Amino acid sequence: MSGIRSTTGLISGIDVGGLVDALINAERAPARRLETRLTNTKSQLAGLGQLQAQLLTLSTSVQTLSNRRTFTNLTVQNSGSDQLTVTAKSTSIAGNYQFQSVRLASTQRSLSRGFANTDSQQIGAAGELTLTREGVLSRPSKLELLNSAQGVRRGTIRITDRSGATADVDLRSAATVDDVITAINGSGLGISARTSQGRIILSDSTGLTTSNLSVADLAGGHTAEDLGIEQSVAAATLTGSDIFGVTEDFTFALLNDGNSLRNISGQPDLSILLADGTALAVDLDGAATVGDVLSKINSHESNNGKLTAALQNGRLELTDATSGSGTLTVSNLNQSNAREVLGLTTAPTGGVITGQKLAAGANSVLLRNLRGGQGIEQLGELSLTDRTGATATVDLSTAETLDDVLEAINSAETLAAVPLQLTARRNAQGTGIEIVDTSGASASNLIIADVGGGTLATDLGIAVDAATTSIDSGALRLRTVNEATSLSTYSPRGTGVSQGSFRITDSAGNQAVINITSAERTLGDVLDRINAAAGIQVTARLNDTGDGFVLVDDAGGTGTLSVVEAGGRTAGDLRLLGDSVVGAGGQQEISSRRTLSVDIAATDTLNGIVSKINLIGGTIRASVVNSGSAINGFRLALTSTVAGTAGQFIAEEGALGLDISTQEVGQDALLRIGSNPETGFLVASSSNTFTNVAGNFDVTLKQVGDFAANVSATVDRDGIAKALQSFATSYNSYVDLSTNLTKFDTATQTRAALQGTSAPLTILSRFSALVNIVVGSPGDDVRSLADVGLKLTTGGKLTFDAARLNSALDAAPDQVLDLFAKTDTGFGVQFTAALDGFNDRFTGSLTLQSESLEKNIDQLTERIAAIDARLGVRRGRLELQFANLETILSGLQSQQTSLTGLTNILENLKASN
Repeated sequence: MSGIRSTTGLISGIDVGGLVDALINAERAPARRLETRLTNTKSQLAGLGQLQAQLLTLSTSVQTLSNRRTFTNLTVQNSGSDQLTVTAKSTSIAGNYQFQSVRLASTQRSLSRGFANTDSQQIGAAGELTLTREGVLSRPSKLELLNSAQGVRRGTIRITDRSGATADVDLRSAATVDDVITAINGSGLGISARTSQGRIILSDSTGLTTSNLSVADLAGGHTAEDLGIEQSVAAATLTGSDIFGVTEDFTFALLNDGNSLRNISGQPDLSILLADGTALAVDLDGAATVGDVLSKINSHESNNGKLTAALQNGRLELTDATSGSGTLTVSNLNQSNAREVLGLTTAPTGGVITGQKLAAGANSVLLRNLRGGQGIEQLGELSLTDRTGATATVDLSTAETLDDVLEAINSAETLAAVPLQLTARRNAQGTGIEIVDTSGASASNLIIADVGGGTLATDLGIAVDAATTSIDSGALRLRTVNEATSLSTYSPRGTGVSQGSFRITDSAGNQAVINITSAERTLGDVLDRINAAAGIQVTARLNDTGDGFVLVDDAGGTGTLSVVEAGGRTAGDLRLLGDSVVGAGGQQEISSRRTLSVDIAATDTLNGIVSKINLIGGTIRASVVNSGSAINGFRLALTSTVAGTAGQFIAEEGALGLDISTQEVGQDALLRIGSNPETGFLVASSSNTFTNVAGNFDVTLKQVGDFAANVSATVDRDGIAKALQSFATSYNSYVDLSTNLTKFDTATQTRAALQGTSAPLTILSRFSALVNIVVGSPGDDVRSLADVGLKLTTGGKLTFDAARLNSALDAAPDQVLDLFAKTDTGFGVQFTAALDGFNDRFTGSLTLQSESLEKNIDQLTERIAAIDARLGVRRGRLELQFANLETILSGLQSQQTSLTGLTNILENLKASN
């Protein structure tokens, strides 16, 4: 209501304002009662708001208790923090572990010979510089694969050469067979080690016979035993036992030199036709190992024992038990390469197909994958003549691996059983082989020739008849890319191929746009997409160099075969943006190769070579470094952008004369898990970080450690204690607030905001029941909050005893977890549900009460406003009535004055008369 707007009557002298206010105030009694109700309702709403705010705080504490991670989070104690860091995750498992940093990751770096300057001195020779990690004729075998995948117990071995000299070779940190060979060859003895046909072979070069050539384990170890070389021989050669064998657990990645299986999901991959006409369409979906393949074949619904598939001596063997006019045959289905990967390309004999070797063995490769996958056209015999004139013929008609060839040459003897003085080995680049005459004689040419219809010497590039001491095959182009090659690392950057489109134009001008989507995951998918394109006459196939694929123009037009981007950078990622060339078949070709090839001109400078290499891009970057030397201090530096063994590369320079040598080899980091090298195992990583090792911990290496670090991962008890104390504090704060909001002050005879309401008492009653919850089974160590240190005290408050919690965690940590976080019955889960029942923003009882009070406030406010509005009108009427009264009184007063004046006139007239 507004204040008094009228004043005392001028004529009547009445206190109009006071009289109107009194009348209005008397009539406003209902509004004042409503205002009292409004004040009380607002007070209740504010009280409920305080309760809800405190419940939100309590909810935060309870959610922590209902989270299983609160009771499973680990704290890590690491005695070797100087060599590595260990980080626990939500999936980590408590326990004691031992980790040792064995080797840090390194990145390959190579340097050329020195030059006087970078921008004016010319290279002086023209040719091709190729940078590649493809085609190395040695696939390092992990020690874990040896001895039927039982591995090697690592330790120290003692080697004695024939002079009697000894050396202790520490193999505790060896991860691969290559590591073993390198360690032995670096022992300083007159011994060289190599692998051949799954064996380690030691050759003594001392020329003495003072002692046996021997290898023994030290300190009760088993390393030499497991490596098959625990022997003592009175000879210059110690040949170890066969320690490499394919097992049913071998994955596809370990077969066929890593050229893995391609299969189309949901469709059969292999067709096996039996003699009685039975056809088995074998779907290899879900198969990951050799054993899976055998199971798929043997359990085929149409088999019923007719065909038996088995693993025999590293080969698949199919035995047809049926009879009929047919022939046991195996073929691919749906663009699969299963027949080749599984070695089932051989002809049957007596109803049995004995496949080719599934894997070459330790540090060797299969002949069928050489020459870009063409293999040897015709195996046969080799005629060998060393420079003394000694001659031998070796039969390689059954050879399957490169080791078969090298071993045959190295062990070649004349008819008189005199060894030829020839050494066969991998060449310096590791991509080919070389045959070296060690006789020092010159009586004859070095002669290596095919016999009969064989083509092995020619195909391997070692056919020679010249007065030379050696012959180098050059790169034998081991196939490293096939239809199953993933697109996830195919791009020049070592990353995945981008999704997008590119346009192919054949020599007749026909065009087709090729779309690469997430559905294309392998190189075979890309080849299928291109070959299925309508409108162009282009064939896409694997290339002849084994490191990519090629587009071959079949149109025979006068134009140029070309590829351009049509959206994105897909063509670039597929390495298809090069110029077309005329291939061996006379057709235009565009080749996609993972090998980086750079044409070098004789006039190029170091800076020019750097620009050419970096312009092409890829994972190898070029720069110029200054060695600081006063003479020829500038060198070409080649550095891999990919760390570890995945970033290793080979620089083949031909006659360029750059003399590029490796300064640092790219190696994976090695982490030993376990304190005992013999029983522990090594894991490798391309970076110094290992994820999900041992009990699902992340480990980052800082420096090589001399000893294993003891790592203790225990439940974070401090975190649990803080969570319980936080809950108790929040709970007690709610109890205090609830008490304050419901009390009655007898001194002032005043009520608190929620005094007399049921909500606070209802909530406390519910909370009290939950705090006294009992779970689990009789006999359990932990069944209530009291068992973990939370107890109700006077006033309904909680106290927390950390010592009691620790006792419970010692006795039954799983029961502590279940007490709070078990689904449906856990305290944290139930308390959260109760809080939601009170405080849910949509359905909570306090929320609904608050909404009801807000509606009441709105209604009361509207009713008070309506009364005040009516009384406002009433005041106006009263004020108007009083104003009218003053007007009437004023008129009467004026009339009286007039009458008085007339009376005076009459009296004056009388007086004058």
